[in-house]
Amino acid sequence: MNRSARLASGLALALALAAPRPSLATSLDEAIARALKTHPDMAEAAADLDLADARLAEARAAGLPQVAVVGQTGHGTSDLGGFFGFGKSTVDPRAVSLEVRQTLFSGGAVLGGMEQARQGRRAAATLSRGQGLKLAARVAQAYGAVLSARDNLAQSATYASATAEIARQAALRFKAGEIPLSELSQAQARQADGAARLAAAQGASADAAADYAAWVGVPPDPLDPLPPPAPLSADLDGLIAAAEQGNPDLAAADARVQAARAGVRVAQAERLPNVALTASVSSARDQFFPGYRADGSMIGVQGRWSLFSSGGTSARISEARAELHKAEAVLARARSDLRTAVIRTWNAARTAAAAERAARDQVTAAESARDSLRHEVRVGQKPILDLLNAERDVLEARAKLSQAAAARTVASYQLAALLGSSNP
Repeated sequence: MNRSARLASGLALALALAAPRPSLATSLDEAIARALKTHPDMAEAAADLDLADARLAEARAAGLPQVAVVGQTGHGTSDLGGFFGFGKSTVDPRAVSLEVRQTLFSGGAVLGGMEQARQGRRAAATLSRGQGLKLAARVAQAYGAVLSARDNLAQSATYASATAEIARQAALRFKAGEIPLSELSQAQARQADGAARLAAAQGASADAAADYAAWVGVPPDPLDPLPPPAPLSADLDGLIAAAEQGNPDLAAADARVQAARAGVRVAQAERLPNVALTASVSSARDQFFPGYRADGSMIGVQGRWSLFSSGGTSARISEARAELHKAEAVLARARSDLRTAVIRTWNAARTAAAAERAARDQVTAAESARDSLRHEVRVGQKPILDLLNAERDVLEARAKLSQAAAARTVASYQLAALLGSSNP
């Protein structure tokens, strides 16, 4: 395939990718919804939440009545040597008992365990919600990258086609003696630059499509334009305060602190007595000698108090306190990191908005300059190189505009994730 054919193929591909197909196009909201249903990160978060639910149910069960049945049976011989008038005989010993136990006092261990599990469940729930918000921001980033890459591909194809046509015309003018060899060489060099830019744009578009498919689960053909981002709040302090109230990662860090405090209470409970109400019924046959029979029932209170554990209890308390100190440090760091992230993302959104406005003005100016130069080059007032430069300026200005629009949308979703909001 010759160069002209490759350029024509690239242009056709770019136009096909850029062509609007509204009846089949996927919106950003639809892409995010699909990712939330299919991405492995959400499945992992759901599994963590199920695990936290199971641990909470287990902790609650520790404070509820426990019922156990114990039984045994067998067959053998017994030889009491004449005691009680029994010699050697065949016996079928069997026994069964039913016991009900209800903890009355555990020194706070049961309540502490329940609080630990409850805070663990809270952490898992907030992290699951936060994972969804982060995934939405990542999908928005991939979505914007695809649109930006496709726009750049279309513009690169146009640039490659324009430089090829200019080079063709330059060759004709050189043959007619209208321009020197240097201008022809410059035109041919830019034609090669156009082909290289088109190849790079094709690769970038393929990479963006692959990244999108990794997040959403399906190829990105075709996509709606990016929705206009919501107005950016000028109240940075208010955004920071809102993030401290709603950020899922910060809430999860706080839940871990509460769970660690409950863990200290659980460890300290080992120094206190444990008291339980018990009731049992039992029945035994042939247990000690042939014909033995015993049935009974009992209700009472059992207690256990560990007075000395060779330092084991103290070590577990120290370990629990260290876990608490670590959780508190993580919470403090998360709060500081959150403030920094909100400031950085807010500034990024402002910068992207300003860059988008500037790029739009730059596109208008670059296109106007190119259109004027076309006429001036045609009548010989300007060299071909000026027109080639103008074509490249238009390409770069449009690429900046597309990238800035995508960056502004991504920043709005990232800021929403930091605030714990699903509405950017």
